[in-house]
Amino acid sequence: MYKLSDDNRKLRDDVFNIKSHAKSMETERLRWFFNGMYQAGKGYGKAYLIAAGIESVINNATVLIQEGETIVGHNYGIQDYYCGGRGFPVLDDMVKRGLVTPEETVELRSLYQSACDIYNWGAPPIVEKELADIYKDGGIGGWGIVADNHTVLGYEAVLQLGFEGLFTKVKRYEEQNGKSEWYESLKLVCRAGCNLGLRYAQETERLAKTALDDNSMKRYEGIAAVCRNVPRKPAANFREAVQSLWFAHMLNTWEDGINANSLGRLNQILYPYYKADIAKGSITKQKAFDLTCALWIKLYRDYDVQQSCIGGCDAKGNEAINDLSWLMLDATEACDFIRYLSVRYDENTDPLFLRRALEVVGRLQKGIPFFFNDSVLIPALTAKGISLEDARDYTQIGCVETVIPGKSNPHPVASLANLLKSIEYVLFSEDVPDTFDAFKDAVFRHVKRIIDSAYRYTLAFIPYAESNNPKPYKSLLTEGCIESGKDYNAQGAKYDFYQMFFLGIPNLADSLAAVRKLVFHEKKYTLEALIDQLRHNWSDEAIRLDFLNKAPKYGNDQDDVDDIAAEIMEVGCDYLNEISQAYGYDFHAQPFTFIWMIDFGKATAATPDGRRKGEVMAYSVSPMQGRDFSGLTALFNSLTKLPTKKAAGSTSAIIEVDPQLFSEKNLQYLMVIMQEAARYGLCNAQFNVVNVQTLEDAQINPENHRNLAVRVSGFSQKFNQLDKAMQNHIISRAKHKNL
Repeated sequence: MYKLSDDNRKLRDDVFNIKSHAKSMETERLRWFFNGMYQAGKGYGKAYLIAAGIESVINNATVLIQEGETIVGHNYGIQDYYCGGRGFPVLDDMVKRGLVTPEETVELRSLYQSACDIYNWGAPPIVEKELADIYKDGGIGGWGIVADNHTVLGYEAVLQLGFEGLFTKVKRYEEQNGKSEWYESLKLVCRAGCNLGLRYAQETERLAKTALDDNSMKRYEGIAAVCRNVPRKPAANFREAVQSLWFAHMLNTWEDGINANSLGRLNQILYPYYKADIAKGSITKQKAFDLTCALWIKLYRDYDVQQSCIGGCDAKGNEAINDLSWLMLDATEACDFIRYLSVRYDENTDPLFLRRALEVVGRLQKGIPFFFNDSVLIPALTAKGISLEDARDYTQIGCVETVIPGKSNPHPVASLANLLKSIEYVLFSEDVPDTFDAFKDAVFRHVKRIIDSAYRYTLAFIPYAESNNPKPYKSLLTEGCIESGKDYNAQGAKYDFYQMFFLGIPNLADSLAAVRKLVFHEKKYTLEALIDQLRHNWSDEAIRLDFLNKAPKYGNDQDDVDDIAAEIMEVGCDYLNEISQAYGYDFHAQPFTFIWMIDFGKATAATPDGRRKGEVMAYSVSPMQGRDFSGLTALFNSLTKLPTKKAAGSTSAIIEVDPQLFSEKNLQYLMVIMQEAARYGLCNAQFNVVNVQTLEDAQINPENHRNLAVRVSGFSQKFNQLDKAMQNHIISRAKHKNL
C-alpha cells in the first residue's frame, strides 16, 4: 500500500486537527453570496438571484493557497448556510462554535434579510388539520420536501466540456427552446465558472514570483498551468480532472451549503484520464495516489456525508473495478480519517477486491467503506421505470439514498412514515380484534394510513418548493434540465422522484410476533391486559419481560418473526407504489431511520415488543439493539428475507461487530458470507468495529479517544461529538463476536 507524502501528511494533520487558517474565513462566502443576490436587484427572478450569488462568491471571495497543496480551492465550510426559506438558524450555531462573532452576525443577518426581501419566498402552504395532527403525534415527519443539497451531479460534463463548452450547450438549447431568464441564469453560472480557475491561476502566478526556492516556484507554476485550463476548458489529464472535479464540487456546495453533496462513482469518472496518463507514462501510480489523497483531504469535514462510490458494474453489466478502485481504498486507509466511501458489489465481485474493502473496514474501525448490493438495487431501480443502463450507474447520496448521478432529483428525506405507530393506533383507539389475523389486518390498515399521510404531507409542499427554490447550477449538471428548459426543482431532471423513510419495521415485527404468541396462541395474557400494561408504560416488569424475552425476535433467523418483518415492508412498498400512481408523483420506499429512531421513539407509546414509552426504536432494518444474539450469519439470514428489491431507495443495516471478527483469519470467511448474503438479497451492510469496553471508556474519558469513530446512522462520526443519547444507543447495540 502507498503512504502519504510529507506534504499530504501535513495537510491531513492540519485539517484533521482544525488548524487550517481557513477557519477564520467561515463568514466570507455568506457575505458575498447574499451581497450578490442583493446587488442583482428586484428585477430578476429567483434562479437568476441564486446564480448572481454564486457569481459573487467566485469573483470576490479570498483565494487561499496552502503550503504543500497540489489541488487548490478552499470550500469555506459552513454546512447548510443557505436555508431555503426556512430561516437562518445556522448563524446561531456558528456563534456557539466560535466561527463568527455576535457582531458579525448583525451584518450577516442584515444581508440575509435584504436578500430575502428581493427573493420573496411567499407564504408556505397550510397543511390540512388531519396531516398536521398526525405530524405532531409522531406518525409522520420529514422536511415537507428536500430541495437543498443532497445531490450527485453530472460532474463528468465539467471535465469533458469545461464551463465554456457548457455555456455553448446552454446557448444551443436556448435557441431551440426560446430565450428565458432561466437560461440566462445558467449562462451566468457558466461565465462565473470559467473565472474560478483563472483567479487561482493569477494568485499562484503571483506566488511563484515571490517563491523562496525552486521547488515552491515550480509547484506554484504547475498549479497555475492547471488552473489556467480548468474548469474553463476540458480536463487534459488526470491532475486536471481531479482539480476540475474539485472546483465543480465547490460550486455545487456554494449553491446551497455543504451537506450530502456527493461525488458519485469517482473510480469511473476519473479512470479515463488516469488510464491515458499511465499509457503515456506521464503519471505514476504513486502520483495518482498522491492526487487522490489530496482530494480526500479537501473533502474532509467533522461531519462528512460527501460520499464517493467505487466498484460495481458498467452500463453493459460488466464488472467495473479498476486501478482507481484499489487506489481509492489505499487512500482511504492512508488518510485514516472519516472519508465517506461506499463499495458496490454482488455475489460475483472479485473476491480479492471485496476482501481488501473489508480489510480497510477492520483496520480503520471507522465504519468505512460500506457496502451496497448491485443484485438488489439495479432490479429495484428498473422496477421503478429507470432504464437498465442508467440503473447500472446508480450511486448513493450522503448516507444510503440511491440516485442516478447527473440524471435524477431524488428528493431524499421528503417524508418519514413511523410505521410503529400503527400498532399504537390499533391498541389505543379501536375495538379489540378477536383473532390475530384481524389484529394484523387492523395494524396494516394503519400502516397504509400513515404512508398515505406522509405522502400527502409532502404533496402539499411540492408546488411551493418548485416555485421558490430553483437550482441553476444543479440544473446545469443534471440531464433533462437544459434540454427541457425546466429547473432541477421543477421536475426538469430525467428522473424526478421522492424518497420516503419507513421507520419502526423491526419493532413492529417483534410486537406482532409477541402478540401472536402470548395473546392469541398461548393465551397467557388478554389483549385488554396488554393494553392496560402499555397505557401504564409496563407497570408490571414481569409481564414486560415475558413480552421481551419469551417471544421470537427479528434478527436471529427465526421465520415466524422475520416473515412478519418482510410482510410489513412488502405491504408498505406495494402501497407506496399504488398511491404513487394515484397521486402522480413517484415515491421510492426507503426503510431507513437516519438518527430519528431516537426522536420518533420519544413520540411513540410503549409497544408489545417490550419497549417502554419514549425509548429509542430500532435503527432502520437492523434488529432492535440487544436482540440479535445468534451470530452474524443468522442476522444476515434475517436481513435477506426482506423484499429488498421493492425498496429502490435502499435499506440500511448497521452491524456491530467485535474487532476480532475482522482478524486476518476471519476475513476470508467474512468475505464468503458477504457474497452469499448478496446472492440471497442483502441490500446494504455497514460495520461498526469496536468493543463495548472501548465505547464505555470513551464516554467517561473522551480526551483519551479523540480519534474514535463509529457508524452512527448511515454516516460515521467521532464518538465524542455525539450527544449522550446517541452514545448510549450505540453502546447498547449488540456486538457480534462469531460468524
